[in-house]
Amino acid sequence: MGEAMEVETSAPAAEDAAALYRADCKLMATSVERFVTLREARFATGALRLLSCLRAAGRASPTLTAPVLAAVVGSSFGGSHPLRERLLAVLPSPAPEPEPAEPKLAEGEAKKRPLLPEMELLLEVLVLLYLIDGGKVNEALPLADAMLERIGTWNRRTLDQFAERAYFYASWAYEKAGKIEGIRARLLAAQRTACLHHNVACQATLLNLLLRSYQSAKLFVQADKLLAKSNFPETASNAQLARFLYYNGRIKALQLEYSEAHRCLLQAQRKAPQTNTKAVGFKLAAFKLGAIVQLLLGEIPDRAIFRAPTTRAAMKPYLKLVQAVRLGDLAAFRDTMTRHAATFNADGNATLVMRLRQNVIRAGLRNISLAYARIRLVDAAHKLSLDHPDDMESIAAKAIRDGVIDASIDHNTGVLISCGAHDTYSTLEPQAAFHKRIVFCLNLHNDAVKAMTYPPDAHKGELPDADAIKERQREEQELAEALAEEDEFQ
Repeated sequence: MGEAMEVETSAPAAEDAAALYRADCKLMATSVERFVTLREARFATGALRLLSCLRAAGRASPTLTAPVLAAVVGSSFGGSHPLRERLLAVLPSPAPEPEPAEPKLAEGEAKKRPLLPEMELLLEVLVLLYLIDGGKVNEALPLADAMLERIGTWNRRTLDQFAERAYFYASWAYEKAGKIEGIRARLLAAQRTACLHHNVACQATLLNLLLRSYQSAKLFVQADKLLAKSNFPETASNAQLARFLYYNGRIKALQLEYSEAHRCLLQAQRKAPQTNTKAVGFKLAAFKLGAIVQLLLGEIPDRAIFRAPTTRAAMKPYLKLVQAVRLGDLAAFRDTMTRHAATFNADGNATLVMRLRQNVIRAGLRNISLAYARIRLVDAAHKLSLDHPDDMESIAAKAIRDGVIDASIDHNTGVLISCGAHDTYSTLEPQAAFHKRIVFCLNLHNDAVKAMTYPPDAHKGELPDADAIKERQREEQELAEALAEEDEFQ
């Protein structure tokens, strides 16, 4: 009896979910029509937000929403439309249409309007997302190819924001299939077209997709050339700007430009959404790469990124790295590299982590120099756990030359002699620290000034004429005389 009641209660719930899915599709079509007619960006934003809601509903219950999507596609496209058969071929059988509450109009009273290209593209994206989320990547690739070809045939500015999503999901389909290099030529052609048409939305998204494609194939030289010859649009969204800064920071880090990489990654962390839980993965990747870059710069990352509840477990291998570098413990560094090698390779940071070995040795040598006034090079090599103790002399000499330690080497006896501690304020380190803070404050002030908005034509205010100035001066003089007379009577 309980099972029968569950079936009875689940059937109305399924009908309500299908009706809600169908209503969202109709509302999305209405928003697209209003955007094309009125050219107000809020309607396009509403349509894209509904697209995300429809995708979330499709992922939650694909067996329920897929027939409804097939019914929407069948009713939206005409019988002779070339997309109708192509989209219905990858979808299940359409769900029956509900009976309309209002009586149908007589034949000839109303004529069905043709579907807008923007709505056609959104329906194609919905079907593509259904295939990607369902694991049918091989069936999604032909659909993505046909969708990109249709975008190339249109020249409508109202299509730009929707084409941005189409390019993104098409590239994602190729990436999930392991054939991301197959779409690279089309993305390059689309990037050139977007630059010529001043299509800011597609220009930013395509540049990020190309950088991701090059980095996934480890073509960092080509990615750097693309960055050198491309300009990221200033009016792009914060999400695309954060992605661009992250990719730029990774490229700079691999090219040994750690200061520039740290600046880009720090801005990417700030530009990322702070309250959206869906951006946790991006912020986690930025935190991991940023921690390594800071260690390569000789700095210790902020402890807060390792203590946050959302990042504590994932950042644990990198916390072990920070502890090993800070203490100069080469044995702990080797142990961390061995235990978490799979994690570092999956994050794409294994190459940068390998570079930290020299930093670990330098930190350990600095601690030894501060603790011992004189120490034999053999004992120092033993404390550092070097693989080849014979290299200790050259390592110490290089550290002295780079200014890591203030010491000297007695080559005859093989002893490292540390010099006395110096006053830090007698060096240029305080000046450099203050300069860094001042530059940060000036950049923050300049960004705030650029972000300020003013009413249109505020600088073109009407200047008062000569008669108005004389009238105001006369009123001020009369007021002053009246105040003077009052003072006399008092």
